[in-house]
Amino acid sequence: MFRYNLFLYLISPFILIKLFFYSLKSSAKLNYFSHKIFGTRLSKKYSIWIHAASIGEMKIAIKVAQCLTVEGNKSVIITSNTPSSKYIFDESKLSHVDHCYLPFDFYFATKRFISSLSANLLIIVETEIWPNLYNLCNKNRTNIITINARFNPPTGLLGLVSKGVYKDTLNKVEHIYCKSDNDMKSFLKYIDESKISTVGNIKHSLVSEDKVSQRLIDKKYVLLASSHHREEIIIIKEWLKLKSNKYLLVIAPRHPDRLGDILSDIPLSGINIAIRSKNEKVRNSTQIYIADTVGEMDNLIKYSEFTIFGGSFVDVGGHSFIEAAVYSKAIIVGPYMYNFIEETEEFLKNNALIMCQKPEMLKNIFEKLFRSKSKRVIFEKNARDLALSKTSIINDYMSKIEQHIKS
Repeated sequence: MFRYNLFLYLISPFILIKLFFYSLKSSAKLNYFSHKIFGTRLSKKYSIWIHAASIGEMKIAIKVAQCLTVEGNKSVIITSNTPSSKYIFDESKLSHVDHCYLPFDFYFATKRFISSLSANLLIIVETEIWPNLYNLCNKNRTNIITINARFNPPTGLLGLVSKGVYKDTLNKVEHIYCKSDNDMKSFLKYIDESKISTVGNIKHSLVSEDKVSQRLIDKKYVLLASSHHREEIIIIKEWLKLKSNKYLLVIAPRHPDRLGDILSDIPLSGINIAIRSKNEKVRNSTQIYIADTVGEMDNLIKYSEFTIFGGSFVDVGGHSFIEAAVYSKAIIVGPYMYNFIEETEEFLKNNALIMCQKPEMLKNIFEKLFRSKSKRVIFEKNARDLALSKTSIINDYMSKIEQHIKS
């Protein structure tokens, strides 16, 4: 721990600068900065603490918190790392559940926060491995479990250097419940086999078609969901190759505050673009619509003709496509889906997903899906059937969580 904290101390100026400028760009401003650096001293005690790093994890945390409060566990708090995840929390209008930001893993900030919290159980959603957080929870007698866990350990020299830290940190967890067998295998190098098991992907249980409001965009469109840096231009180049294209391309970036980066990548001359955050309307001549807002992804997916998932055409590892499957959408992903290997393989096997190995193949895929409605219907039905077959997974997770609460 000494070497880890020394390392944090040495790089702290860079962390502070990055957090400061991020705070200025975000809606939370300096309030976010102070919470992340100094930690929040809470005036109320909570028995159950759920941590969700960002938007996707927050949706899981909200679902778990809803189940817990129904069961009568009232003192629940959710922490997260980003203003966008707090927005999702606020929109959920959860009763009997509070939210605050988790401080960065500086020792004294984390200690201040955990000691004021005094929770009996910390439920970490997916993966957040912070040595000080885990160590101080153990000292404070706060048990830790991880749900819907996934893990891509570093490789090469970084993997060798960090292995001891990961091993020491992860073995402070009471149990890790993985979303797939492949994820379980990734953890086994670092943690005792008795502390780990596979339950399934909880995201199959999250989507409710009733909660989606009327469509945001009148024109028919194809959605690029959760795109990353340099990914938008890859898709746009292939999209613009289509002749007589009557459809709109909607881009919903993973991080909406990247608007400036996206616009700098796109050759603006000759392309008609509208931007949602600027309240620009979609007209008949609009070719690309940038949906740089938070909390509207479900709506954008539901009313799309089909959905392309970002994070898969650049080396990010992909994003969950379960929401699109539940909404009966034909789904396109790129070759970088290593964060979701098992789900991707299962959907490919069941003809419920299209994997595009090279960007140059996209134009041909687009044309086939536009030309053949019957081909799209096959992908749509197979994806929905497969996704809905696993919606009860939330019950399996809640059963596990209740065991830890009682113990």
